[in-house]
Amino acid sequence: MELVGGKTAARGAETRLVRVEREMNDHGAMTVRVVETGELRTVVGCASSGLRERLASATTESEFPLRLAPSPGRGNSWVALGR
Repeated sequence: MELVGGKTAARGAETRLVRVEREMNDHGAMTVRVVETGELRTVVGCASSGLRERLASATTESEFPLRLAPSPGRGNSWVALGR
């Protein structure tokens, strides 16, 4: 398990190739699509401010591998752990 903001991230972290569908908004959330499966994921947090800055600069349609974990207590949302 990995830490996000001092809290333990949920089990199930995985690295997937994603494509940005909606760029990061003012609240730090963005929507990505898992290229292999077509699944949409809402990223609601980042493990570090540096990662948040890198994701905030990503533009629609850009693709990159992203390590994600289910966000604890936030329903169907995800936390970015690394890029």
